Amino acid sequence: MRIAILGAGGVGVCAALELANRGYRVDVFDEHAEPLCGASRNNEGKVHVGLVYAKDPSLETARTMILGAIHFAPCLNRWIDLDPIDHLASSPFYYAVHKDTMTSPDALAAHYHRCQKLFEEACSSTGLAYMGRDRRLQVEQVSAQEMGSLVSPQYFDAVFRTSEVAIDARAVADRLRAAMLANPCVRFIGGAQVVGAAWSGASRTEISFRLDGSDHTETYDQVANTLWQGRLAIDSALGLEPERTWIYRYKLGGRINVPARMKSIPSLTMVLGPFGDVVNFGCNGVYFSWYPEGMIGASHELRPPEWGHELAAADCHRILRKSYEDLSKRCPAMSSLGYCERDVEPVGGVIFAWGSTGIESHHSHLHTRHEIGIHTVGSYHSANTGKYTMVPYFGYQMAERILGGSRG
Repeated sequence: MRIAILGAGGVGVCAALELANRGYRVDVFDEHAEPLCGASRNNEGKVHVGLVYAKDPSLETARTMILGAIHFAPCLNRWIDLDPIDHLASSPFYYAVHKDTMTSPDALAAHYHRCQKLFEEACSSTGLAYMGRDRRLQVEQVSAQEMGSLVSPQYFDAVFRTSEVAIDARAVADRLRAAMLANPCVRFIGGAQVVGAAWSGASRTEISFRLDGSDHTETYDQVANTLWQGRLAIDSALGLEPERTWIYRYKLGGRINVPARMKSIPSLTMVLGPFGDVVNFGCNGVYFSWYPEGMIGASHELRPPEWGHELAAADCHRILRKSYEDLSKRCPAMSSLGYCERDVEPVGGVIFAWGSTGIESHHSHLHTRHEIGIHTVGSYHSANTGKYTMVPYFGYQMAERILGGSRG
């Protein structure tokens, strides 16, 4: 059986490792020279438990995120060593509620309580724990005095303390990359741009790609499309048109590569409207992003623009410096780091979601993320990851789908 995985991002690499560890040979295509150079590496790494999706009253997004979150560490431990996981985790998140929030503190508190119940039910039914350690989700509103020590009260109505954390996506990517490149069952084809696909016979798929200036084709029994920016275009080449309206966005964040004491700067998510994040990884530095400045492009095309290649270094730092200044006004502890260009690493990435309007709209479909997962037609499988939280779980599920399809 010939297996191809299009895209060496998180889901693709995890699926390749699962298949390879079961003895199957896999070809993995990616446009970059190395695996895991894109969105699965360049993000805040939050392992969501549904708290930020308070605008989804069905709770389906919370259920989906919790499922991915409790499988996150167990799945990764199938392929790489995460121990001790505490060295890779951020400090626990606080949720700061904007004065012009889309949802009131009381409504958020009610949503957080429902997430706590869903979380405990999921852990009880599966026997799993969040990050391999927590079977209870902590969420509590802090006092006005403590709130003043965390954020500038002029911008916020309330702050909630939680036990939600982020994982250092760079460290995870480095370990997954090393594991895949060392596995003799995986053939990594780097620098290959997948440009098309066509059905070949009843159950095979022909993949067209460009490598070293030449065009090539290969035919496979099973194909997993885990591309991030080019997934819809390849699906469409096979006649699999998008199910609904979609939007690509490009968010620019930054990593301040200066060690920080865990308690000196809070890990902070600002809700519910103009989103912003501060993530304290301790000795591994601090991630930050501010949606009003860092969201620099949106597209409804099958293939979005090459935003990352179009941004000059000076423009990146102009955007990031303004983001840092705006965040420091809201979280004064940020100013202790200072903004020095040599210490700040731009970490931009494309975000894909179903929807037609931006997150600033009350009715935006981007406030939900449960219509994600793997779509299968015959021996072809296309993965909409949705959020970083889901990467390991969907990687494992992709391998199961491929092997189930080969046995069917």
